[in-house]
Amino acid sequence: MLFTKAQGKAVMDLTTAETVGTVAACTVAPSPPRIAGLRLKTRGRGHHTLEWNDVQSFGPDAVAVEEAGRIRDDKDIDPGNHAHATHDPIGKAVLTETGLNKGTVIDIEFDEQSGGIRQLLTAEEQIPGEELLGVGSYAVIVTAPD
Repeated sequence: MLFTKAQGKAVMDLTTAETVGTVAACTVAPSPPRIAGLRLKTRGRGHHTLEWNDVQSFGPDAVAVEEAGRIRDDKDIDPGNHAHATHDPIGKAVLTETGLNKGTVIDIEFDEQSGGIRQLLTAEEQIPGEELLGVGSYAVIVTAPD
């Protein structure tokens, strides 16, 4: 699934069957490359994150979470945690470990069951997920070509 297709999906609390937010962005982690968290639009102020391991299911119409208490306020997430907003790759430059610019991340193709990243998409190319080395505040780092 492309992440742009996941944006706007409702996030449902399974204990109350209520919508507790919508998917706004994602964060990623390398080794293995995967979705680490979903950033949510929720009622009220601030930003909130649902860590991927708290996602019960990722269906065609909604994302299910066992209970809304699993959703965390962004200010309570350590910047070193891959679920932190710093690790959102969309809109960031893609650089190889040797400094070659490969464009800007415009989308991510991922497996909605496991959260595994299949590809990072730029306007110029599709970069295999296994090439992801890290995501920082400025750029996404991938392995350099041989």
